Amino acid sequence: MIENKIEIYLQEKFQKEGFISISLDKLSRELKISKKTVYKEYKSKKEIIDTILTKMLSEAYYKVIKIVSEESPFIVKFHSIFEIIKVNLRAFDDESLLRLKEVYPYIWIKIARFRKYHIIPLIRLLIKSGIKKGVLNEYPIELYLKFLFGTLKGITSRDNKLIEKDLDILLNMVLEGALTKKGRKFLNHKLVNVN
Repeated sequence: MIENKIEIYLQEKFQKEGFISISLDKLSRELKISKKTVYKEYKSKKEIIDTILTKMLSEAYYKVIKIVSEESPFIVKFHSIFEIIKVNLRAFDDESLLRLKEVYPYIWIKIARFRKYHIIPLIRLLIKSGIKKGVLNEYPIELYLKFLFGTLKGITSRDNKLIEKDLDILLNMVLEGALTKKGRKFLNHKLVNVN
């Protein structure tokens, strides 16, 4: 129960503010629990951070796997994955990862590898599927990835409170430029049905 309370608190904090070094005094005070109680659940602050960030990554990963493997149209999958990105972007943006690298290099390596070997291949698979189905233009997959991650980096590197709005604009820009006629037709149909 206490462990779950700590995890929920830190997950929400990381999703709003990105990775921040936490003080156990502040954590204890805000959750109204003693530091002794925290140490009953976790051996160290490092273990707390490792557990929370690993759990967040794993949850996002399994959601993306589920979306990619569903029999839904590409546009629906792309939108769903973007929603997951919006929720977790601050926690795993370059600024957060840089802070993490300085404080907990081992955890940073673990997350960087997870991103490289699990998350990016899933996005690559989705793009490849969109091209194969004729919904995305046949541009090199690596260019799609560079554009997507480069733009995400640009959005999060600004001191910007409108990240969600910026991400929605980015999604539309990506889709407008990348979609084939067939893809745009489906997107317009989807937008009409939603509104």
